Amino acid sequence: MNAETLNRLEQLPEYVQDGSFSERTGDAILLVWKKYLGDDEEKLEKFKDIVGLVYLKDIKIEQLHLVLKEAFGFDEKVADEVALVVLCEMLYPVKNFYPGVEGEIIKLGGEIPKEAVEEKVVQQFANREEAIEDMLEREDAEEEAKKEDVIIYGNIENLISKYPELGDFVIGTQNSITLKDMPDMKPMIKYWIRDYKDKVGIYNHSNLDRVQYICHDKNTRSMNDEERRQLNLVVKSVDGEIELPYSTKMKRIDFSLITEE
Repeated sequence: MNAETLNRLEQLPEYVQDGSFSERTGDAILLVWKKYLGDDEEKLEKFKDIVGLVYLKDIKIEQLHLVLKEAFGFDEKVADEVALVVLCEMLYPVKNFYPGVEGEIIKLGGEIPKEAVEEKVVQQFANREEAIEDMLEREDAEEEAKKEDVIIYGNIENLISKYPELGDFVIGTQNSITLKDMPDMKPMIKYWIRDYKDKVGIYNHSNLDRVQYICHDKNTRSMNDEERRQLNLVVKSVDGEIELPYSTKMKRIDFSLITEE
């Protein structure tokens, strides 16, 4: 195959190039050389040139039989057989680029390659499996969205013990809060509770103690009214004065459900 033909083959779509240089194509060429060309290397090169020109569409599919017959002096039967090797083993795997290949196979008395048909069925099955998987994922997502929100009331520390992710809920927009004997931490509920107990004590907190902490502590100075309200509810729950509503759907305290403090 000359350099010009090779260069032009490299301009074909990638999947056609892959087919033209595939092991399957190589095996088909070797079969023709051994079975029909008598191991003649000169004829082999000539056959490769013909195959290249077929890939490039310089030789039309319907002309292949006649070209082979004239190039190698084949009789009708052998010309048909060799043409079918080219059509079935080389062109059919990339048939989307060669319209009419199936019709020519049938015209020459051949059969559509079983392997290729099986590949098509396998691909259809894979596509169907993928579609089913997508459908099941959508159904799972829809079911999850439909789940009824269950509200569980309890003491904040008991709720955190049962639902640890609740402790990571952030109250406040500040980057961090300063804790005793700890590095600065994100303003999560679990760290607010620790800070509150460190500064106010573990037992016998009065409303005045809470107000002093919520409104005048250095960690709370930058908080807005809603953030102070939420934090006040948390520390009141720490003191055992109220139970807070934990939303199983939102996985946090639903402060909107608390109308009285």
